[in-house]
Amino acid sequence: REDLYAIGSLIEEAPLYPNLTARENLRVRTTLLGLPESRIDEVLTAVDLADTGKKRAGRFSMGMRQRLGLALALIARPRLLVLDEPTNGLDPIGIEELRDQIRGFAAAGTTVIVSEVQQMADTIGIICGGRLAYEDALRPGQDLEELFMSFCREGRRARGEVAA
Repeated sequence: REDLYAIGSLIEEAPLYPNLTARENLRVRTTLLGLPESRIDEVLTAVDLADTGKKRAGRFSMGMRQRLGLALALIARPRLLVLDEPTNGLDPIGIEELRDQIRGFAAAGTTVIVSEVQQMADTIGIICGGRLAYEDALRPGQDLEELFMSFCREGRRARGEVAA
């Protein structure tokens, strides 16, 4: 159970309290996890939300909500970061900045699992039927959709779900 505290995640929508500010949302998390409040300023700066003031999260744009969700995922300095389509709602510059930031997490030793692999990953893994069916370096021009579908089809055939 302790390992769960070493995992940060942003899956689909960020779990925000819409009536609280960004700072207040993060204060809830630091209080629950027993973390110092100094982490709040660090992660707000890291995700470019330090200047949101008293604006309530419910009034944030989609991109701002995504960045606050990322801040929540980062607050405990996780060893593993799971991100499902983290660039949703971001403008092109925001997407580029976030991708660079995600690469930085990996370079700093945080393992990052992200659903948007084409522009960010150096290694890819395909999970089918609850097991890791494929893992290898990402090669330029590789058709990831076809690779994914071929392993999923093969897995279904192996389980007898479809005819060969």
